Amino acid sequence: MSNSISTLAQMKLDVIKYHAVTITTDLDGNEITNLKDLVSMANDACYTSHNSVMYVKKSIADALADYDIACENKNARDTERLERYLAILQERYAAQDERHQADVDVYSILTNGEQWQRAKPKASGSKMPKKDLSALRAVAAS
Repeated sequence: MSNSISTLAQMKLDVIKYHAVTITTDLDGNEITNLKDLVSMANDACYTSHNSVMYVKKSIADALADYDIACENKNARDTERLERYLAILQERYAAQDERHQADVDVYSILTNGEQWQRAKPKASGSKMPKKDLSALRAVAAS
């Protein structure tokens, strides 16, 4: 990672540092640093911004599919509406991606270069048996 970070990442790091002062004092009022709390805040920010990026990507994919259908059906009204919507989504994606990159940069700073990775979902304790839906699938396919 380079020595310079974006303004957004610096602002996010400043917020975490602000909270470090307010949450890391012992009962006598002495400042103590609990890096685990700071890393946890950075991890939460990464997780949240990652989910936002994934949501916008799915919205783009859905809108593109609708756009392709509108073009195929020669529906000018829907095509124009979806072009406007896709332009909005493109801007939204750029903003969310910038936010996520800033969160990842802050996480990397607090962990001495460790790269953030989305935690794998935990396996549930009990597995539900799958219902046999083959008959219903056959109905839907016909």
